[in-house]
Amino acid sequence: MKTDETKKVSFIRIIAIASVGYLLLMIVILSAVWWNTSGTLEDSAAASITQAREMASFEIEEVLKSNEQALASVLQNNENIQVFEYGNENQRAIAAQNMVQILNRAAMTSSDVQTLVFYDLVGDTYIARTEPNISYEETSNIEKTIRQLVEDNPGNMPSSWFYWKIGEDSYLLRMYKNKKRMLGVLVKVSNISDFYSPESGIEYTLVSDDGQIIAEYGAIEAATDEDASLTHGGNGLIKDYLTENYIDVCRWSPDKEYYISGTGFASGDFSLFLSMTRSKVYGGFQILQVVIIILIVIAILMLVFMSIYARKTVFSPLSDLLRAMREIEKGDQNVRLSDNADTTEFQQINTSFNKMMDTIVNLRMKSYEERIAFDEATLKYVQLQIKPHFFLNALTTIHSMSYQNKNEEIREYIERLSRNVRYLFKSGLHTVPLSEEIEHARDYIAMQDILYPGSVFDFIDIGEGLEDYPVPQLLVHTILENIYKHAVSVDKMISILISAKAEEHYGEEICHITVEDDGDGFPEEFLADVKNGNVKVKENGHGVGLWNLKKTLSLMYRRDDLIEFSNKDTHGSRVDMWIPKRVKRQSSLWMQS
Repeated sequence: MKTDETKKVSFIRIIAIASVGYLLLMIVILSAVWWNTSGTLEDSAAASITQAREMASFEIEEVLKSNEQALASVLQNNENIQVFEYGNENQRAIAAQNMVQILNRAAMTSSDVQTLVFYDLVGDTYIARTEPNISYEETSNIEKTIRQLVEDNPGNMPSSWFYWKIGEDSYLLRMYKNKKRMLGVLVKVSNISDFYSPESGIEYTLVSDDGQIIAEYGAIEAATDEDASLTHGGNGLIKDYLTENYIDVCRWSPDKEYYISGTGFASGDFSLFLSMTRSKVYGGFQILQVVIIILIVIAILMLVFMSIYARKTVFSPLSDLLRAMREIEKGDQNVRLSDNADTTEFQQINTSFNKMMDTIVNLRMKSYEERIAFDEATLKYVQLQIKPHFFLNALTTIHSMSYQNKNEEIREYIERLSRNVRYLFKSGLHTVPLSEEIEHARDYIAMQDILYPGSVFDFIDIGEGLEDYPVPQLLVHTILENIYKHAVSVDKMISILISAKAEEHYGEEICHITVEDDGDGFPEEFLADVKNGNVKVKENGHGVGLWNLKKTLSLMYRRDDLIEFSNKDTHGSRVDMWIPKRVKRQSSLWMQS
């Protein structure tokens, strides 16, 4: 007959693989979110920058084109210009007046045309058409710049637009010059800003081919040092970034702080660069990036922590349990697990395992002997339950009281007697609440007071919270019965003290019960026999009940140190009992609900 054996896998291995798999899955998912979102935001930023670049370059080209057209319209009046070369003084004066009109008409062709200049080198005649709101100082600076350019450039001027700094302002210049005259147009860079929108988050930097910052739009912090502006723009851009590497493409700066794109101008020796800071590109995603990093780090730390914690609280206890079970299979029944576990579940498992092993060992080694002793003690209890002299005394007492017409006392006596009898007849090797045992003791003392009126002073002191503490049945009754049998008489006064308090005994919670009297005390022979463990009593001798009580505690709790008999220094007897909360064995034969 074939049996299918399924290959078993380790629980620890499965947990470890699942934990690592969970971490990897979380990292993959968060990384995918990271890269996908980053790519989407970069594509969106690139689209915005590209659109803004095309719009800005178109508008700048249109401004330059409008100014070139205005300049071309002035050049068409070549006859009037030639008067400055061949005409007499009166003719040149008239030509100058005409040139003013020509420049004004040319400037009126477009609102983008700002400053037109004509400079006759032969007659040193300078004519300019400037913006209406321009200051005298600025007009003067423009004239000085034009004259200086003529001195600095004896030959021809650049054939395209070029950058020049006039006073505190930046200008783009387009000049036509020969040996006799110069005609040109100037565009103030600060006036070219229609394309700039602060809400877009895009920053613009106009740069000359020699690396000078011409103008900045959206500058966070304008540069104040001219030398510094050659290295850093007001936007924070480093001059080295503004190279051909970014022309007509969008890419990150080397330090990943700027997303840059640029465009050149065929009509001039300058370029326009557009940039967005990292915070503008990613916006709120920067916070999400930090959160993702933190989550990944937390996940790794949690995995490490959980691995260490699981190893300590799960894997190690399981390994110990498996090791103990292997040792048991080999025949070692003395194996026990630690009493201190890190978790409640394993604490309960260890405790249950140890209890189970204790039970197995005790069953195998002591079951037969304890069963015999238990049955003998049970039979002994049956014998002790039948107390002929107790019932005879009770009937005699009732009979005597009836002749004295003590009907009320008779009713009370019978009521206490009935409770006493019920309590006696359900006795056995089991526990009852301490309050029930004490109540029975009170009934017993009350009944005995009728036999020994005024002979006993009793005092009962029970500690708070001990009412439901489990104690063996007839524990206190047995000692009281011994006191009334050997110490109480009608011709003398005796005191009985019963006390119970919670204590810690050998590291275990116990109930310390003391019963003492001020009678004659225990016989020394009895105390010596109890101490040596050689107590031998006759059926009617002294200490039968006490010896059975000691044996009962030994059977129920499997300990021989729970009861102590002694005599007080003055006179009288004392019995100390230390009752654990957990019973090792009880009789089910005599237990009743």
